[in-house]
Amino acid sequence: MAITKEERAELKKLPIQGYCDWKNIPYTKTSASELRMVDHDSLVVRPKMNLFVWNSTGIKGDLVDFIHYYELGKSEGDSKGEAIRQQLAYARYVKGSDIDIDKLYQNNKQNYQFDYKKVYRTKETNVAKDYLVNQRQLSPQFVDNLIKRGDVAQGSRYQENNAWHENSVIFPWKDVNGKIVGADRQGTEQDFEHYQKRGSSKKVIAGSDTNTGYNLSFGKGDQTLVLFESSVDLLSYAQQNYPALKKNNATLLSVSGTDAKRGAQFLNDSIAAKQARFNKIIVAFDNDKAGFKAANFYDRHTYRNPITSETIIAERQIPLKGKDWNEQLKAGVTDFKTLSMTESTKRLEQLEVFGERPVSHQKVSPTDTQVSNVVANKNEAPNKHDAKKTQKMTKSQRRHENATKNKALIKEAMNKVTQYQQDTKALQSLLDFTANGLNYSARNSMIMKLQRPDATLVKGYKQWAADGIQVNKGEKGMKIFGAPVDLKTIINTNGERIFWQDATPEQKQLANGKQLEVQTIKHYPIETVFDVRQTNATLDQIPKLLPNRPIDLTTDKSPIHLDNAYKSLKKYADDMKVTVYDQGVDDQLINRPMTWQGQAKGAFTQMKADPSKRFIFLRSDLTPTDKIHTLAHELAHAKLHHSQAKNNWPKAIKETQAELSSYVITKNLGIDPGQKSVEYIANWSNKLKALDAKNTGKIFNQALQASTDVTQYLSQNLSQGEIKQVTQQKQSKQTKAAVVEQNYQNQQRHR
Repeated sequence: MAITKEERAELKKLPIQGYCDWKNIPYTKTSASELRMVDHDSLVVRPKMNLFVWNSTGIKGDLVDFIHYYELGKSEGDSKGEAIRQQLAYARYVKGSDIDIDKLYQNNKQNYQFDYKKVYRTKETNVAKDYLVNQRQLSPQFVDNLIKRGDVAQGSRYQENNAWHENSVIFPWKDVNGKIVGADRQGTEQDFEHYQKRGSSKKVIAGSDTNTGYNLSFGKGDQTLVLFESSVDLLSYAQQNYPALKKNNATLLSVSGTDAKRGAQFLNDSIAAKQARFNKIIVAFDNDKAGFKAANFYDRHTYRNPITSETIIAERQIPLKGKDWNEQLKAGVTDFKTLSMTESTKRLEQLEVFGERPVSHQKVSPTDTQVSNVVANKNEAPNKHDAKKTQKMTKSQRRHENATKNKALIKEAMNKVTQYQQDTKALQSLLDFTANGLNYSARNSMIMKLQRPDATLVKGYKQWAADGIQVNKGEKGMKIFGAPVDLKTIINTNGERIFWQDATPEQKQLANGKQLEVQTIKHYPIETVFDVRQTNATLDQIPKLLPNRPIDLTTDKSPIHLDNAYKSLKKYADDMKVTVYDQGVDDQLINRPMTWQGQAKGAFTQMKADPSKRFIFLRSDLTPTDKIHTLAHELAHAKLHHSQAKNNWPKAIKETQAELSSYVITKNLGIDPGQKSVEYIANWSNKLKALDAKNTGKIFNQALQASTDVTQYLSQNLSQGEIKQVTQQKQSKQTKAAVVEQNYQNQQRHR
């Protein structure tokens, strides 16, 4: 019997923890948010998300995946039919016992906000030093320096597994600006009963910002990024390679596991915030299958530093002795083996073959001389199982199919963009959504609103989880374009483009031998995001989740703050090399044609003889809020409609774009058009109806992107109505960042 949509939703609710209890699978509860399997301590179940991750294998997923890979011991290519049957058996047990799934293993979810002051630490350091020096065999002097600088601290005693434990070691995480935003807690006692392989407790402290991790910098720390699975491995490597690290201006980063993408996040955040000139990334994960599988991410993706315009080289380093860097340190061995990412991927392929498939010693005949004597029955129905095997898709085919489906969803949404020409309420909703300052690009803002018109506060699944909020099960997310990445591709003999990750070993070998052309293309991966209405966020949590406005003039009518907002906009114009005159230019405006609003309040002009000389004129009698709104309008003209602009739109469209943009900017500041709002929207609607439907999306995108650039600048330069105090050096860097479009428009956030 087919499963209904409602029944499938109920099946998805079935908790992994409940299944373990039903099947008597032993586990230990290391914290309120984490279970660890006894026989495989690298397999962790997170009840709040109802998901698991098996760190040593790189496998993760839901209950069906858990049954398939862990309990049944199946490999990736095997059918999951038996796992689904066991899930259904568990469902029948739950139903027969009249258990309320919604209340089974229900957890009280909290919005944890990390605060290092609340991480219990002691003034004494003897336990932490003993652990790092005697158990991990780090140098006493090295450990003393770490403690002195605050890079390592001793935690207080803690309770876990219904028992109190000795003081822990705390490894504080710093973001790219040096602020402590998270921490690892490492247990100092050996407890093989509960932690069979590792032998000690290890956890990430709740609320930690997973965009970073434990990190140390050497020299300027802005050229080489080295990634590790743990803080102890990072320190072991640092002790062995200190002179070279200082010479290479290296930053070492622990991602607390094998999430290689976090290295890319940290890399781009450093470039955006500090103009870092990174040219190399080294993946120093463990010398095992999971480490090589995670490192494979940098074989499939390439990155370019927008500051230097150079490609960032990626390579793999593994210890000469033992699985990880601390094992090598204990063995008294130094140095490492360096692999190219192509060599690393080849090693992974070998590990997957020999680690999962038995080697056959049976001799194979070079020619197949065996012919079936069975005559085919033309009337016989094909075997269902054979049909399934024929239809089974490879990973590459599944990836391509999913990408095609997602692109179709986005295309379908963008086909509806013309509705903004007819529906003024929908248009105003889009503008208000953009004005929230969620840091999405104009294109993504439109795509989201077209897929879900009631969207207000949008984040990705992991971003919600980092706030302690869970996306409701069964919710269908919105598809948007993620930050661009450079992908390696091979051009085969037929001229077809093949992604590096989908190429055969033979094709890669030919490409490495320069017998096939290798190209790098810009790729925009499609990501999934969810609106706050699709989560379990409470009304009390929502205000804390909204972005902080640089100023909120709906509640703050301070003349000083109004003036600061105007000065910030004027400074933005200066950075664009546009001079603003707000006194003594009234006669320049009187002679201009009347608009639907009356006499012109402002104007943008550019000298024909010298296009580099650009000016904005403002009437001297404008009220403070009018002056802000008018300057925002003219800034949009300056950004979009100067003589070098690609699109030479008709005047009506140019004015419409400027009004759309200024609405978003002033709304972001808390200035509401008030009584004129209806008049504004009605006027836009009349102009928009005349737009060319083919260019509607482009026209909107340009207008909203212009406003988004300005609102991001305002958030960087205004805080609670006060201009942020920055040095002249920092100001010049911000100007450079504006020239390169805010470092790819804060590339690590959603594009």
